[in-house]
Amino acid sequence: MSRVRAFASKRLSLSMTLWLLVLWTLLFAKFDPLVLLSGLLVALFIQLVFPLPRSRFFANFRLRQGLILAGVFLVDMVKAAVHVASVVVTGRDYECGVVRIDLRSSADNTMAVTAAMINLVPGTIVVELKRREGVIYLHVFDLEAQGGVEGVRAASLAQEERVLKALASAQTLETVGVKL
Repeated sequence: MSRVRAFASKRLSLSMTLWLLVLWTLLFAKFDPLVLLSGLLVALFIQLVFPLPRSRFFANFRLRQGLILAGVFLVDMVKAAVHVASVVVTGRDYECGVVRIDLRSSADNTMAVTAAMINLVPGTIVVELKRREGVIYLHVFDLEAQGGVEGVRAASLAQEERVLKALASAQTLETVGVKL
């Protein structure tokens, strides 16, 4: 019995089980006992058959900073979508450009989340990410309207700072010089 328990403890995670259960419930858009039971069974099955390595990435998650990160991200997405649509509809001239951003942190997870969030905002595309140097290159639509090269850098570094405040350890924050 102890072998089974050891096997399950290595593969099962309460937070992953809850996350998969929430996704299952959202998929069926119902909150009834059958959906919850089947979701729980599917979540356990997925973790046993397709185990993921343990990650401490969300161990330092700060709820308040996470809400700020999500809120500002959503506002940025809406503003950028409206801007891109207005440029396309009006047919006004615009100039694109590629901007180098030197991030403060070269941690894989931080760079990935920062790059993904920047990439999801309409009008910006990550064209290259250099992990060792902590550098990302962005293609920016209508560079002048974004405040030029310095405006894009400032917005990208502000995004990275919000990611760090929401997800990074206190030691990492101290190392890169970000205060809560």
